[in-house]
Amino acid sequence: MIGVFVLTGVDFWYTIGKVFFYNNIMEQTNGRGAKLRTLMSKGVFALGVSSAMDAMIAKLAGHECLYLGGYAAAALRGRPDYGIIGGTEMLQAMMYVAEATDLPAVADIDDGYGSTHNVIRTVTDMLTKTNVAGIHIEDQKYPKRCGHIAGKEVLPMEEFLGKLRAALDTRDRVDYSRVVIARTDAFSAAGAKKDPRVGGDIDEALRRGLAYARAGADSVWCEFPTPSRESAKAFAEGMKACMPTLGLSFNLSPSFFWPAEEHPMTLRELQSFGYTFVFSTYPSLLASMYAVYENAKEFRAKDPVEALILLQSKIKGTPVESAMKVLGVDRYQEAERAYSPSAAEKQRTSDGFKGEEKK
Repeated sequence: MIGVFVLTGVDFWYTIGKVFFYNNIMEQTNGRGAKLRTLMSKGVFALGVSSAMDAMIAKLAGHECLYLGGYAAAALRGRPDYGIIGGTEMLQAMMYVAEATDLPAVADIDDGYGSTHNVIRTVTDMLTKTNVAGIHIEDQKYPKRCGHIAGKEVLPMEEFLGKLRAALDTRDRVDYSRVVIARTDAFSAAGAKKDPRVGGDIDEALRRGLAYARAGADSVWCEFPTPSRESAKAFAEGMKACMPTLGLSFNLSPSFFWPAEEHPMTLRELQSFGYTFVFSTYPSLLASMYAVYENAKEFRAKDPVEALILLQSKIKGTPVESAMKVLGVDRYQEAERAYSPSAAEKQRTSDGFKGEEKK
């Protein structure tokens, strides 16, 4: 049975404190998380990207927020999201992607890669060595895995609360404008009680979600196994009954099966429930997989020269027509001319891309 919650004294003071804390943060215009907080206060969608190039292209397409997920980072290394990629590899992946544009980005730090000591190190590194505007940490038990792979377990709630508090305290020491999102996988973890109306353990998900919010998380994310309107609404209503000002996060996962004949939830609908940070974890990875596969077939079926000409004709006239332009080669050439006495002459007297061209 879905629990009924009331706004307790603890939640009242939580609400007052968060409003004060949030307003104070918004005054810190130099904080890297300030822009993300502004977007989340209005409701924002973040596109999941896989690489620095993806991030650049997302900005060209007009997106205003990015998501950097562990699934994509692992996939680009030929691994599933199964707890195989460690914190150092994730840090390197996030560093390149987050620095590729000035768009605010939220990074996945999985379960923190170990004990509270590992959480402290991971959060410190992620917030001092990358430009990410926020992070999320989950309550899965090691070895963690993608929330849509069977076999996941969750830590005892108190154990995860210790890790979450370690992450929050570390964030506060480094840059308290950054956003920390707490994720729970309790809804469909091993041993979860299935509520027939919503398809998962909604009571445990709410118990944990409220505890994580009270601990100080800026947003709470409940991972669902399906894009069910009923489960998304039930979790939002349960959270909002106690903490009406809390913003929630929702994963529009590419792992979901979206039946074409049904009427799926929309971004506007999710935002009306109270999900202020809506994101899709790895659509750029899927798009890249499809594009590379189709291109590889063309190069296999045709003469390679014919296939290359066909590829260039497909991208002609688009913002991604020139990899040189997207990567900003012209800016690097300009820097060379500014600091190297012979650069201008060498560029003038040699063949190749010179900024004004498209090759």
